[in-house]
Amino acid sequence: MTVPANPFPSLSKLEKESNASWPSFATCVSTTHEAEMVLKAAIRDEAKKGSMTANRVLDADSSLVLFGSFARHEMLGGSDCDWTLLIDGSAKNSHASTARLIERAIKAADGKGLHAPGSSGTFGNLCFSHDLVHRIGGTEDSNVNLTRRILMLLESRPVSLSASDSADPIWSGVLNCILERYFEEDAHFDPTGPRKVPRFLLNDLTRYWRTIGVDYASKYRDQGGQKWALRNAKLRLSRKLLFASGLAFCFRCQIDPPDPTSGVLFEDSSSHPFIQAAAKFAGTPPLEVLAQFIDSCVKDETKQKLVVGKIFGAYDAWLTFLDDAEKRKRLEDLSHHEADTDLVFQEVRDIGKEFASGLKLLFFDRENDEDPIANLSLEYVGF
Repeated sequence: MTVPANPFPSLSKLEKESNASWPSFATCVSTTHEAEMVLKAAIRDEAKKGSMTANRVLDADSSLVLFGSFARHEMLGGSDCDWTLLIDGSAKNSHASTARLIERAIKAADGKGLHAPGSSGTFGNLCFSHDLVHRIGGTEDSNVNLTRRILMLLESRPVSLSASDSADPIWSGVLNCILERYFEEDAHFDPTGPRKVPRFLLNDLTRYWRTIGVDYASKYRDQGGQKWALRNAKLRLSRKLLFASGLAFCFRCQIDPPDPTSGVLFEDSSSHPFIQAAAKFAGTPPLEVLAQFIDSCVKDETKQKLVVGKIFGAYDAWLTFLDDAEKRKRLEDLSHHEADTDLVFQEVRDIGKEFASGLKLLFFDRENDEDPIANLSLEYVGF
């Protein structure tokens, strides 16, 4: 089997400079790579059973997009295979047929480590680009649409099933259309002025973070408290990581803005370098985004070392925790009244507290009143 490329080069650099050891990141990269090979083989095998050919599973206007731990390169045993068939074109019956083929393939590969998405309906189906691009805010922007759009930016990646499919350009094209809306239509964004934080994008990222917090409470009620502890742990760590990486990108637009002379697609658009930077951000795993931000923007070496140890040390512990089948099962079965005395829940809660303390130090450090990251947090995240 080929060795997967390292999706976390900046994280590896910080690990080495900190003399730390975070083995779970490498384990996840390997497991994710293996799961991707299983997924591709399963879809090709399923295609051969029907009228489709393994050489061309996806229509020219379609992209198989992965989300969740699959997209973050954090796959472990028990991880779901969150996916959607992204359509950038007119509706066709073949789209539904392809989606059903992918669904059957994942079910057939369940014994090989793939697990179907959860029952929420957000993943495991069709998604049309029109809604993602044109329904931002307003009454027609549902929670599902908000989730899909923001996760396109925070944790998504296309998967090519053959050399002839258009998975990557379809994903990239839709992504750029979304980003053009965030940057070109932001009345307060001035790429040539002193304020370069994209408020439109930041507000939507914040809205998503608050929405999943509210949905956590809603799911607790709707599902009678089932699996509440696992969702709680993910909210403390995996979901919080997403918001932190988005916040890091928005702040980096001002602290370390892109080169204004970089390649231009729209000659009259001075915001295009920021759109290019955002597209690169969207194609980078959130752990790596955060590592890049810390490496580039935290100038105080003592603070950087402390932040790095807290954030990535805790997240490595979280991934190690998730890879323990017994602990994961305990969280899935834990009732709310058992939580205060349960050692497993206390362990993951302590990991979450350490992770949060690192983020607080990174984004809200008030020991130094001139800290540029903390001052941006006060201005854009607070009031």
